[in-house]
Amino acid sequence: MTMDEKPATRNYPKTAYAWFVVVLMMCFYVLSYMDRFVIAVLIEPIKADLLLSDVQISLIGSFSFGLFYATVGLFIGRLADSMHRPWLIAMGVFIWSLTTALSGLASKFWHLLVLRMGVGLGESALLPSTLSLLTDYFPPKRLATPTSVFLFGAPIGIGVSYAAGGALFAVAQGITAADGWSEVLFIGGSAAWKLVLIFLGVVGMVMTLGMLAVREPRNNSVAALEKQAERSLKAADAAPLPEVFAYASKNWLPIACLYLGMALISLAAYAQGFWDLTFLSRSFGLDTKTAGFSYGMVQLFGGLCGMFVGGMTADFLSRKGVQGSSYKLVTIGSAFAVPFSLIYPLMGSDVASLSWMVLAIFGSNMCFAGAAAAMQRMFPGTMLGLAAGFYFFMSNAIGLLVGPTAVAAITDYGFGDPGQVGYSLAIVGGSARLSAFVLFLLGLKAYVNLLREREAAAST
Repeated sequence: MTMDEKPATRNYPKTAYAWFVVVLMMCFYVLSYMDRFVIAVLIEPIKADLLLSDVQISLIGSFSFGLFYATVGLFIGRLADSMHRPWLIAMGVFIWSLTTALSGLASKFWHLLVLRMGVGLGESALLPSTLSLLTDYFPPKRLATPTSVFLFGAPIGIGVSYAAGGALFAVAQGITAADGWSEVLFIGGSAAWKLVLIFLGVVGMVMTLGMLAVREPRNNSVAALEKQAERSLKAADAAPLPEVFAYASKNWLPIACLYLGMALISLAAYAQGFWDLTFLSRSFGLDTKTAGFSYGMVQLFGGLCGMFVGGMTADFLSRKGVQGSSYKLVTIGSAFAVPFSLIYPLMGSDVASLSWMVLAIFGSNMCFAGAAAAMQRMFPGTMLGLAAGFYFFMSNAIGLLVGPTAVAAITDYGFGDPGQVGYSLAIVGGSARLSAFVLFLLGLKAYVNLLREREAAAST
């Protein structure tokens, strides 16, 4: 019996319920990306209201969020190996939604800086806990597809943030311009961008109730479920830290190449997602609503297609016996994205720029879909939560903390001209994705060998 066949004997949840959980988790992931990227839609009004520079707005939108999102996610990943994962996710959703709503009451730069840290703190629970949870809902050879469907939440969330964010801001502007607005209790007189944040936060707090429908599948006996209802956390067996470190040391090359490569892919994606709308507005004179809708559709189409192709193709190749199919899709996706990352910011029209932009986003999202499945296959289940936490720590410590701020710094201090943000995007995005492709190539053979070793160990 091989490693992929052995788990098939496990008592997985019914398929319909398992897919219900996938879709629900995807909805929370959509919400997380909306709360994360709506700041990018509101850059200009926030800057005007609080008198901020590009670097300050990038610190609010990426650095402060990413600081907690990356570091706390590492510890949450460890908790996901031993605790009740749905409850961890529910607590995270409520915390990030609450702090998003409170961000709508901020009146100073440091207020937003601190509150965005709270958003990062809450969101850090979602990915490592969900990726760990899905391994107990689906057998390995069918895992890449539900994982990629869950990850659909990223392009959908980014797309909706831009496409609907501009419309929400327009509605909020109408509300704040109405007679008697200053008389409204608590929020009267608030700027339109603050209303958008309050609305998204309240929606998230209400959505948290949906987690009541998600079961912890580690022990699905009736007695265990009743016991879990009485206790907030349920202990389970997690691999001891020395065992985790020994495994990582033995397999350092494929782990390092995947983790560092995806950190660079994330760097390019976050830089692009945070500054593309501003690039379209500054370079082509598009208003926030028009640019937001166009860019939102680009993110939705390119992102969903990339996730779908990456996940489905990886599962198809895996069933055909191709070793390391998910990792190979990551390598192909990174290579595909490189030229278009360099081209799209240099186009002379918004239509041409958006057209090439789709392909850069497509390639990046192939990477995201394949990398999550590759990581799930790389580690034993008893250490997967910690592995996922460290994976997202690397991706976000480098991606969120460096990407958007690097673009801002090159624009402010290198070119000294806000209108040159497109050149900054080309430099950051193109170089990061090219470097990632080189890393993936270096780790490919070692990754395939790792899978073969795990199969051989499981068959004995």
